[in-house]
Amino acid sequence: MKNDSNVEYRYGNPVKQIIDLTAPQHLRIIAGRGTTKTTDILADRSMDCVYEMPRSVFGFAADTFVNAKDKVIPKLVEGWREYKGWIEGKHFVIDERPPAHFDLPYTPIIRYKNTISIYNGCIFKLGSLDQPSGLAGDSIQHLFGDEVKYFDKKVLDIIIPALRGHSKVKHSPLWRGTTFTTDLPNISKKNHDWIMETRENMDLERVKIAFQAGCILNEINLKIKHAYDKRNKSALKKLIKQRERWMIRWYTARKHTTFFMVVSSLVNLDILTPDYIFDQLENLGWEEFKQSVLSFKSALEDGEKFYSGLGSQHFYSDGILNEVVQQTGIKDAAPFTSEMLRYVDPHAPLECGVDFGRMISMLIGQDHGSKYRIAKGLHTLVPKSSKELGEAFVTFFGPHVNKRLDMYYDRSGNQYKSSGRDWASEVKKHIEFDKNGHSTGWKVTLKSLGQATIYHDDEFFLMKQLLSGNVPGLPQLLIDEYQCREYKSSLELSRIIVKKDTRTGSNRIHKDKTSEDLPLKKLPMQSTNFSDAGKYLLYRPKWVNIVKYSREWLPTGLEGFN
Repeated sequence: MKNDSNVEYRYGNPVKQIIDLTAPQHLRIIAGRGTTKTTDILADRSMDCVYEMPRSVFGFAADTFVNAKDKVIPKLVEGWREYKGWIEGKHFVIDERPPAHFDLPYTPIIRYKNTISIYNGCIFKLGSLDQPSGLAGDSIQHLFGDEVKYFDKKVLDIIIPALRGHSKVKHSPLWRGTTFTTDLPNISKKNHDWIMETRENMDLERVKIAFQAGCILNEINLKIKHAYDKRNKSALKKLIKQRERWMIRWYTARKHTTFFMVVSSLVNLDILTPDYIFDQLENLGWEEFKQSVLSFKSALEDGEKFYSGLGSQHFYSDGILNEVVQQTGIKDAAPFTSEMLRYVDPHAPLECGVDFGRMISMLIGQDHGSKYRIAKGLHTLVPKSSKELGEAFVTFFGPHVNKRLDMYYDRSGNQYKSSGRDWASEVKKHIEFDKNGHSTGWKVTLKSLGQATIYHDDEFFLMKQLLSGNVPGLPQLLIDEYQCREYKSSLELSRIIVKKDTRTGSNRIHKDKTSEDLPLKKLPMQSTNFSDAGKYLLYRPKWVNIVKYSREWLPTGLEGFN
């Protein structure tokens, strides 16, 4: 008898078991936090592709190349290594030519940077939607995508034709298939919700047939395991033949199937425990809890939006230079720098807006005359502060030739100057000098000294005109949707509220700032802080005066502005 029964044991919650037993060609899973989408679902699906299609090439995409390298792939590798039994160096290698005993892919591989090679000749190529050409020109047998709520469908459609595949593995139902996972897209944050439409591609009856065939096959495998344990050769021989017949039926049922499901975090309650669920409710608040844990839809109506004119026309997705980013591999520690920013002129000065508090938010922009581009967002969370923010700026913009930075900021950045705390000057110092006191070459000009309060309705009216795109003299506002993801989210979730002014008794427009009381780690993506950094960057005399002229109205907040 063989040394093993060729049967694999897998633990999985009910949804994971359905996925494994159905094993469709196309998988679409929307799941709440804590459902191990990457370390379990994607890890097993990718291993299934490896075993069913040896010597194949697979694509693994994320919204940005930076996130693919720093967030998605490490989680995938963690799933392989910690939960699935693969060993780095034995079963796979990263960023390097595979060992001589590894099989080679059917398609020759020239460059091994940003690849994962598997022992049976499979290879995973890393790609992203901010650089779609990286995968679009390849021939791949299966495409994986994580956090696809950040995937622009129009850009994804550029990559999909790469699913051509090698004919020697077309027997597998996973051939030319796709696997996409995410948590529930939030329309109010302008997440991409195209995955919801793929529900229509699911033929439920066909999925049921595949699932039933998988269940029968699973029962046969269990009997094979028992026969093997009892050393029952005659029973084992019959069961193996029976498994061969049902494998054919299962493979046939799985082909051309799409499986779509929306599940909450409660599906993994045995592992997460009720305490985790209650902690999430307390930390997130009811609205975010419904979205992120229970997978209930949440939407912000147009009339509730503070930045009501914001639309897709204000964001660009091609801000990264492929040839620069792909010089680094998955394992390379070398940081990404401003050299990768397509639309930043290294010979022109930079400008930034900064908001202070538990989170310091910085947005870096550049004036291009008829267009104003906000190209990069940086932030620190306490206990990190101005020192770490300054260092992050200097590191990222180290290659920038023109080292002049105009800084616009929250006036509270100077208000503690008399007591010895001047945040704005601290950031300036940590940009101009390194930790040893040596000059970095940067010259920072503080542009908001003596600035009066910028009221919410002042910002509201300026941004309404700026976002409309039809006021002569105002630039077209363009924001890098990947490098400024936190700013994009902050703009999209900001709510408008109307409150009575205690001084005048009249109603005034306000921005709902309650999100800034969220737990610290939630602030970057779920608070209005970054939108305030944008306010300080954009609310300047030359543009406010144009708006004033168009309405013959003088906004406040300009006094003392230099």
